[in-house]
Amino acid sequence: MNKQGSVLTKEQYSGAPIERAHLHRGFSSKKTPLKWIRFFRACVLQRQHANDVKKKKINKIWIIIVSILVLMFIIKQYYYFPFTLVFIISILTGIIMTVRTKKRFKKNYTDGFDFFSDYFSAFFTLIEEDLLPQSRITLEANVKSTMLSENLKKKEKHEAKTSGFLSGTNYFYEKEISKGSCFFNDGSIVTFNFTERLRNRIVNKRSASGKRKTKQKYRSVYPFTLKMKIPKAKYIQKQGMDTSKVQMVEDENYYVVKTVRKFDIKNENPEEYNPYSSSSITMFSADYFSLELINLINASYSCVTPRV
Repeated sequence: MNKQGSVLTKEQYSGAPIERAHLHRGFSSKKTPLKWIRFFRACVLQRQHANDVKKKKINKIWIIIVSILVLMFIIKQYYYFPFTLVFIISILTGIIMTVRTKKRFKKNYTDGFDFFSDYFSAFFTLIEEDLLPQSRITLEANVKSTMLSENLKKKEKHEAKTSGFLSGTNYFYEKEISKGSCFFNDGSIVTFNFTERLRNRIVNKRSASGKRKTKQKYRSVYPFTLKMKIPKAKYIQKQGMDTSKVQMVEDENYYVVKTVRKFDIKNENPEEYNPYSSSSITMFSADYFSLELINLINASYSCVTPRV
């Protein structure tokens, strides 16, 4: 929002260099929930604006090339010149310029912030009342591709007895999407870690006609780990609590409760599962995501009871 409280436009956001840099590199910062929401919105709008500019530029490239070819075709009726050569050069030029334009956009504006904007904005809105006044949430995020060499954890051979199977390899990747922390107004310390675990299966097969084909299938899950340090000065451990979904230890001043929620579209919503899509986290709605995280907080507090 601007000083008058109105929502900023794409054009106003498009020139903000800090958000633009974060959009490409990820970020690590401390902000109030409201400022995080504004930050996410700025990043998303900048990317949308840049994407519109990219599309217009590509359209302009091909309009110019088609216009040149039409003009050359008309001239060809009166003067001889190697039209086929001109046609090939024009098409190749258009392809090269289009690829460069897309590559430049991808370098500066990667995917990821639509996800952070929707999911974490909803979560931060729900916990805002539980935070200390003007408390800041520390958040780090990584929006780079998961299938990078530094994220490769294991590689193993895949075997199958299906018809035409030749060979296969499983690549297992793990990337920390984000981590953060904040302080609740009762003195509790909350830390969280969100991870993507991805299996990329590459299979070589031979079709009935004898042609070799390579197929890739994916399996992704997203564990969200929440750890709460609940102060003993204000709470005591509840007797007979259910420990099947929590891990609890204690130190001198805190009860430390750890809970995990693994988002898995194949198990939770199999009709939406697509083995040919490398990412499935967006299949979970923002409301569903945020409420599941609130359930982790509630599960942590269920282990203790306030001191009288």
